[in-house]
Amino acid sequence: MKFKLFKPRRSVNFFDLLSEQARLVVKGMKLLNEYCITHDESIADEVIRTETEGDMVRRILIDELNRTFITPIDREDLFKFSNQLDEILDYAKTSVDEIRFFNVIPDDEMRSVTSALVDMCEHVFLAVKNIGKHKITARDEAIYVKRMENKVGDMTTRALAVLFDDDDHKRIFKYREIYRHLNQTADISDQAMDSLLDILVKM
Repeated sequence: MKFKLFKPRRSVNFFDLLSEQARLVVKGMKLLNEYCITHDESIADEVIRTETEGDMVRRILIDELNRTFITPIDREDLFKFSNQLDEILDYAKTSVDEIRFFNVIPDDEMRSVTSALVDMCEHVFLAVKNIGKHKITARDEAIYVKRMENKVGDMTTRALAVLFDDDDHKRIFKYREIYRHLNQTADISDQAMDSLLDILVKM
């Protein structure tokens, strides 16, 4: 009788998968900011491709989560946190879609807000990258992101104040929708860092 040797599954590094998601978040946000500066449609296409890449990484993470018995992070926390990172990138794509659909030319305020979101997302990446080995650094980066959420909120409020001085109601509606999604990008980044801080407490 022949016996098949048991071949254990390779270990899955969920920290690497989360870091890859966060890296793509930075890439997508940088491209969105560049698109707002140049209005180059090929860059807008690249934002959409980056969002698709992010979806693929998340699908891999969820597939591995479903097949892995023991995970370094609580399963529900891992699922939720990965979803929040995915949402940040989704908002970058949504912003591009709306700029195109509404035929909007990004103004100075929009460029400033997306630049601040780039800074915010770079620190999201640093927070995620350090979860596994440097918890204090991860915590500090998460706190920085949470402070940035207030800054972005103030920037979008000021941008809306300038916008509402315009007499063109159609323009106001179009730009308001885009600013609303940019502000939600900051909000979900803040929520993701809340999840990260909860994860650090449990580790």
